[in-house]
Amino acid sequence: MGYSTDFRGVLKFKTELTASQIALLSNLLGKDRRDIGFDDDNEVYSSKDEYWYHINLKLTEDFSGIEWNGSEKTYDLEHIVNFVTRLMKQKYKDFELIGQLSAQGEDADDRWVLVMENGIAKKKDLKTILKEYICPKCEEKIKKVFCSECEEEILIGDLK
Repeated sequence: MGYSTDFRGVLKFKTELTASQIALLSNLLGKDRRDIGFDDDNEVYSSKDEYWYHINLKLTEDFSGIEWNGSEKTYDLEHIVNFVTRLMKQKYKDFELIGQLSAQGEDADDRWVLVMENGIAKKKDLKTILKEYICPKCEEKIKKVFCSECEEEILIGDLK
């Protein structure tokens, strides 16, 4: 990806968290891993293909799950989710996330979904139906549209 990607959706907690679990998560989410004691890449990365420092996730307002925090240049989100899950499971064996996040890069065909399967985050590519649209007036790429009925913002790659 090498540029900005937007993520939508929420990874829900399989069971409601306790105050101590929320406190531990709060100390991880939104931080640079090096600032919270995880400097050694060999202790953090599970493969040589990973390269990330920032845990670009936040708790939802109702504390029912986690979501992308809106940071630009978020890479390897599936590995970040697995890192957070691994840390939480060290202290809370029953910690688990369920659900999925949709990912849309700047190019219409750069789209995928992060899916939780048996407590593990996996990246799955999506079939792209539409490649891109060009505005007939300004000749720029159109990346998002708005529904005329509900005014929901839709990424071009999500159109069918």
